[in-house]
Amino acid sequence: MFYTEEKLKARIAELKPFRYANRQPIGEWKVKEDVSKEEKYPPAVDDSWKDFPVGERFEGRDYYLWIDTHFTVPQIEEGNELVLLFYFGKTGGGHNSGFESLLFINEQPYQGVDSNHGEVFLGKEYSGQTIRLSIKLWSGLEGGGPKLIMCSQFKYADYAILSPETDDLYYTATVMFDTVKILDKNDPERVVLLNALEEAFALVDWSYAGNEEFYKSVAKAQNHLETAVENMPKNSQVKVTAIGHTHIDVAWLWRVKHTREKAARSFSTVLRLMERYPEYIFLQTQPQLYSFIKKDYPEIYEKIQERVKEGRWEVDGAMWLEADCNITSGESLVRQILHGSRFMKEEFNQETKYLWLPDVFGYSWALPQILKKSGIETFMTTKISWNQYNRVPHDTFKWRGIDGSEVLTHFVTTPDPVEDGQVSPFYTYNGLLEPSTIRGIYDNYRDKEINSELLLSYGYGDGGGGVNRDMLEKRRKLDKVPSLPEVKTGKAGAYFEALHERINQTDKYVHTWDGELYLEYHRGTYTSQAAIKKWNRMLELAYRDAELLHTWAGQFADTADYPAENIRQGWEIILRNISMILYLVLLFKKCMKIAKWNIAKRTKW
Repeated sequence: MFYTEEKLKARIAELKPFRYANRQPIGEWKVKEDVSKEEKYPPAVDDSWKDFPVGERFEGRDYYLWIDTHFTVPQIEEGNELVLLFYFGKTGGGHNSGFESLLFINEQPYQGVDSNHGEVFLGKEYSGQTIRLSIKLWSGLEGGGPKLIMCSQFKYADYAILSPETDDLYYTATVMFDTVKILDKNDPERVVLLNALEEAFALVDWSYAGNEEFYKSVAKAQNHLETAVENMPKNSQVKVTAIGHTHIDVAWLWRVKHTREKAARSFSTVLRLMERYPEYIFLQTQPQLYSFIKKDYPEIYEKIQERVKEGRWEVDGAMWLEADCNITSGESLVRQILHGSRFMKEEFNQETKYLWLPDVFGYSWALPQILKKSGIETFMTTKISWNQYNRVPHDTFKWRGIDGSEVLTHFVTTPDPVEDGQVSPFYTYNGLLEPSTIRGIYDNYRDKEINSELLLSYGYGDGGGGVNRDMLEKRRKLDKVPSLPEVKTGKAGAYFEALHERINQTDKYVHTWDGELYLEYHRGTYTSQAAIKKWNRMLELAYRDAELLHTWAGQFADTADYPAENIRQGWEIILRNISMILYLVLLFKKCMKIAKWNIAKRTKW
């Protein structure tokens, strides 16, 4: 038993690359810079394109490249899966800096490719065909601070056959080993897990590594480990509902045009993964992003609509965009819900049931009243756990507003994993599916006496990217391993409905928070931005006045022109990004000019 853990860690790492059998380079690539930085679809390849060999470096800041090749897909035999493997550089923590890209097949967007999404599975419809592979590479930005030249390298672009038994053994062993790391050394289940792992890896014949005999031994090892796990009792009273998610900051360390591209990469990846994982459910709460996709890549948008109808893509969250709640007026908060819920109803036939607001800098005391009057009974956030001094004492409670309105509030308590299986005390909306986070979400939770079912949103976020196959495979394994809570897929809306029932039925005291939810972090963010705050408030008031004037004009003649579309567009820009002042002022002046002309014509004042 000496060095058992060190040995198993090394064996699991050694097994990882053998998941890809018969790995070979895709072929030769051509490259051309997109000088305009605006091309959405692959341009035609001509003599101006240059060779782009493996090993080539590329660098720049906000730099776009198209790379292109033709690939003859080998015949994919029944039971096999062909996977493309790419590596062009590191995307950066939180998708905030570094390389990102979108893969097109035959000029159609197929999947995002980055350092967290390097696998691309080809469907059997491509078997034996010659297809065009085009990748729109973006160098990324530095993610804050001084401007930097971003450097990346084209390390490989290969294809291989996935070995399902090796892949399964790798993920099962990884989850079991990572569970061992968080268990107490005297926990008997820890010994059982270690013994099962050691017995399984003893069956792997490493002397034939990569050959047929090796893969036969791996299949035996996986069967042994799978049987061992199935025979281990799992009696946890805690249930975790895991929902795929990608938080995308619409304007942070990049421009809005980059946000539109991030949405295309993230959403195309979601659609691709849903083909392989029928249980995968994804949530995206910001209609602004759907509006971008509808205009930029209508083919992606149509597929999203199909998934929503199937019940696998959840559209909810209430607001047009996950809104600032500090400098925003009450009217703007109402408009966020009005525009957001109307879009969800018109485009997806979905009713708004809860407010999803994970990443803002504080929560106005007016919100419960606004939510209640909008027919919304539930509020969710995570960032309040980042408080510097005074931690909010509860994670599930009733939040009472200024007028006495109350909404059920729940904090997602997913921790960030840190070194050696430990977890951070701060909650995250960019959850990872690891034994430490599944165990930590319950360990963090402060209201265990009234609830034992928790919600976890998982997927790379801030700069987008979302869920990858690694997470979906681990979710399946986590649900089987003892000493961990149950981990099921589900919808946030269904979770909140069930939470309401549990809270209404409990005989335990449910606490009430009466007042603002003040975030002791990001303090002073707006202190130096007096001009922005001033113009934002002026525009909020101006658009209200424009609507009043046009309504008044309409009282004098049935033919009064009401610029509903201009006003709607203006409001949605205000709701999206208060920094776009010039465009808003121009649009507002146009609306006011029409309003004054109507009034002058019909009342002669």
